[in-house]
Amino acid sequence: MKEKQVFFNPFRLISPKLNAEASRLHEIYDSPPAEVTCLEEGLLVMLSKLRESAELTYKSLVLASPEKLERSKILGQEVHDEEKALTGAIVCHPQTTGPVVKALVLFPGKLERIGDFLESVANCSQIRARDGIPLSDKAMTELAQLFDLFIEILTKFSEAILNPRNEPLEDIVAKEKMLAQMTLDFALAHEERLIDGTCVPKASSIYLDILDSVKNSGSHIRSMAESLLTITESHGTGQAVSGN
Repeated sequence: MKEKQVFFNPFRLISPKLNAEASRLHEIYDSPPAEVTCLEEGLLVMLSKLRESAELTYKSLVLASPEKLERSKILGQEVHDEEKALTGAIVCHPQTTGPVVKALVLFPGKLERIGDFLESVANCSQIRARDGIPLSDKAMTELAQLFDLFIEILTKFSEAILNPRNEPLEDIVAKEKMLAQMTLDFALAHEERLIDGTCVPKASSIYLDILDSVKNSGSHIRSMAESLLTITESHGTGQAVSGN
């Protein structure tokens, strides 16, 4: 007798038809925003574009690339458009009632805010390249660690959208706490570099802006993960039951 995990997927309240979202993500990635009205699919598309944008903006910090920045800008606009289309579709849905759906309807807007913060990072990258502003080797090492963890969190949250169980959601919350502490530690280390002259003053605001943008982005993911945890726990999900 095998055990299987039975869990409540709150997204089915709005998207009752079970689609193979992950397998067809490549099909809907470039779809016009108005055509993606299924909440799960829309969130997955937004998260995929945010992950790509995060990768591009980080690479542009390492090696200035107008092409990467332009692609990131396009992705940011698509995320804005998809938020409007998806939120509009949700609020017009006949089942958009109750505390569960009221929590979920905020998700597209939270992802859009992450897009805003990544746009801020892209602007920092553009200013750095334009003005030839150097970042210390230590700062670049810290940013590599920061973006590695942030992109991992984005990836894990995409997985949690499809399978909202307690353990992966708790892992996302824990990793976001690590991310928040990392940004604090890096800000303090930056202050020391600024004082001892390792960091040039004109690089300070750029570096701190990047830290704040990533920290705030992580905070939005944590908020969504905690909302899903509250929902799944209230429905007693993630319980192992016997099955053949």
